[in-house]
Amino acid sequence: FDDGSDAGTGGGNSGDGAPGSGFGGKSDGGGGDDGGFASCATAEATAARTPVYMMIVLDGSGSMNMPTEADPLDSGNSRGKKWLAVRGALYAFWDSLVATPDPSLGVGLYLFSSTSVKSPTAIDVAIAEVDATHDAALKARVAPPVTASGGTPLKESIAGQLALLKTYTPASPLLPGGKLVLVVMTDGVPDGGGSDQTACVNDAKNAFAGTPQITTFAVGVGDPTADSSDYDEVFMGNLAVAGGAPAPGCTPGWDQSSPSTQTPCHLQITPGSKTAAQIQAEFTAAIDTIRNTVSSCTFTLDKSSGTIDPSKVNVLYTDSTGTQTTIPQDPANGWTYDNPTDPTTVTLNGTSCSTLKADSNGTIKIVLGCATRVP
Repeated sequence: FDDGSDAGTGGGNSGDGAPGSGFGGKSDGGGGDDGGFASCATAEATAARTPVYMMIVLDGSGSMNMPTEADPLDSGNSRGKKWLAVRGALYAFWDSLVATPDPSLGVGLYLFSSTSVKSPTAIDVAIAEVDATHDAALKARVAPPVTASGGTPLKESIAGQLALLKTYTPASPLLPGGKLVLVVMTDGVPDGGGSDQTACVNDAKNAFAGTPQITTFAVGVGDPTADSSDYDEVFMGNLAVAGGAPAPGCTPGWDQSSPSTQTPCHLQITPGSKTAAQIQAEFTAAIDTIRNTVSSCTFTLDKSSGTIDPSKVNVLYTDSTGTQTTIPQDPANGWTYDNPTDPTTVTLNGTSCSTLKADSNGTIKIVLGCATRVP
């Protein structure tokens, strides 16, 4: 079985699953169990996640590096809290990938401006699975003596890196057939002002509508009450919408005057009087949000062996500890077909989907031949 299209969604309360499982099914014990299907199963296979190839475009402009506090990662030298925070969050993100190797997620980095500038049309740190070697390469790109300095060539950076993503081909151990994602982290506005903003939004829109499709996420780091020449939250929201990655339930055009019941379409981080540690925690949450958003909860049914009986399909989840749970067919927190009479995919919904996304080592097995379990 191959992992299919975008993640399913759903709501509602969880059922009577195993404690902490997040599923509405029952725990079937350790990883060696078959879920009680051994006597009736006619076929089974482990489904693979859809890979994600993520290029991070990081703002290395001077405004990221206002010297407001000491950087413990740089022998006490003065560094701005925004630069400290984003670097610390990225370090933690990359380290987590080393700790739990994931061939379905590749990460690369392009740092614009800074004290170590590379052409926006050139590969900076190429996308690869984050092992110890790649982790070191990513960290070296933003580690001292490299620091933030200069302007904000955002238009050129986005255009150049989108062009490179379009031609990207994964290399082993990364799995093939994945999604392309651009993550833009910035605290400013493009050097060219309004015309460059328009170009950035149009490039993101065309990339999302193009082939291969590229989704652009926008992480804005700035005070929404600042002058729009310094930080423009409306531009950041427009970039997220155009790139196909607006936050659920967001308000296009959100700004500081919007009602408190409305939320921005981009991922907003407002430094204000927060410490570097607090800002870092918000960056980490933004990265986790992006990773969870692009993960897929849809799996394709293999029909190569013949017709599938929709009443005899079961979905089993094995978590990173080896505990196996049968997920019931349930539109709220279980799984559903794309077409109940002639299914081609199954999609995890609600808590089943969120639990799978939260466990990078979790696996899904689809079993054919046994009566479908329901709540």
